[in-house]
Amino acid sequence: MTLIPQRRKAMAELCYNTMNWSPYLVAEGAPSLPAQITAASAAGFRWFGADEGSIGRYCDLGGSVEELAALILAANMRTYELPTLMLGAQREQNRASTERLAALADQLQPEFVQLNMDSLVDTSVIEDLQYAGEVFGKLGVRLAIEYLPWLPEVRNINATRDVLKRAGVAGAGVLVDCWHFTHSDDTCADLEALPLDEVAYVQFNDHPALIGDDLLMETITRRAMPGAGEFELDRFASIFRKKGYGGVVSCEVISLEAQTMDVDSYARAVYQSSKTYWPD
Repeated sequence: MTLIPQRRKAMAELCYNTMNWSPYLVAEGAPSLPAQITAASAAGFRWFGADEGSIGRYCDLGGSVEELAALILAANMRTYELPTLMLGAQREQNRASTERLAALADQLQPEFVQLNMDSLVDTSVIEDLQYAGEVFGKLGVRLAIEYLPWLPEVRNINATRDVLKRAGVAGAGVLVDCWHFTHSDDTCADLEALPLDEVAYVQFNDHPALIGDDLLMETITRRAMPGAGEFELDRFASIFRKKGYGGVVSCEVISLEAQTMDVDSYARAVYQSSKTYWPD
């Protein structure tokens, strides 16, 4: 495995994540990407992560990826993450998705493309992961595998590390979302044992007590601002600080309640609540 060179800073910086209003979740009434860019910059974010669905909606309404990249730079931000590449059993779909996101990455120049793996990881899936690594590697973009606790294989830290070891993709690493960490079978010992050089980056949020066993529905409708739920966020952030983590923290707060907020209030609330755990 090729390890990830970590950017060394006094403290992690925050990234605004657009998934709360992605067309995957919100069909109508979402604030535009330009409005979210303006709000995120004003709130204090210096990194931005537009998901593929939101980019597609922006372009369908007459925008272009080139214009989007220029807006982000003009707002004194850079693109950090590009969600989401999905790899699974359908090889033609894997390759088509890789090429589609690569065209976006060529313009936006993210640090990482976020990917999920929704099937068992056989030799063909490993080959498609390696192919994605080659395609994005030529653009100077790395891969971040986000594990999800309901997936058939890539559902915790150690399973993700195993896939990365098998694939040997240069610069690829584990994306640790505190939501999925908390609701997986991971322990703090697993998180402490994750080498810093195998960490891609962190996603951050909170959640109240579960009201059902449908984790997918919970994660896309009931997340909370950091500090407003029951996650052990102090301990989570402390583990990364002790590792010397100097990467970026993507703030991914997704909820039906948050979708009713105006975009400026939402961006300020996400930034201020997250900054409590990742101060300067």
